[in-house]
Amino acid sequence: MTNKYNREFLLEYVESENKTNEYHVSLDNMNKIVDLIEYFGIELYRPITRLLLSNWQEITERINQYTDADWMMAEEIQKTTPTLDRFSIAMLIEVLEGEDTFNQGENVGRRLSDEELRAIRQHQDEQ
Repeated sequence: MTNKYNREFLLEYVESENKTNEYHVSLDNMNKIVDLIEYFGIELYRPITRLLLSNWQEITERINQYTDADWMMAEEIQKTTPTLDRFSIAMLIEVLEGEDTFNQGENVGRRLSDEELRAIRQHQDEQ
């Protein structure tokens, strides 16, 4: 369980990345990013923050076009993941299963750092 200190740190980091890179993501949506970081584990805060902030506009536009059938999948997942709202789950679906965004396409082939790989493996081992 992430404590209040960790959440404050995470939100400050997300806010800093948002401001530095001029992504213009709202505070409410930055809190959704922190929720997702807490879900996946604090070790992945940097790559998750950068991935979500840099693709927020395009992915949000896709989610705004969701049909009732698209929302059904998000709502099914939410039943087993009650800590995330359905928008956050839709965001995950788009990042993990959706078409690459323009920004993701530019980063194809970039290798994960050893630290990122270790954190992902550790998270998988804990599941």
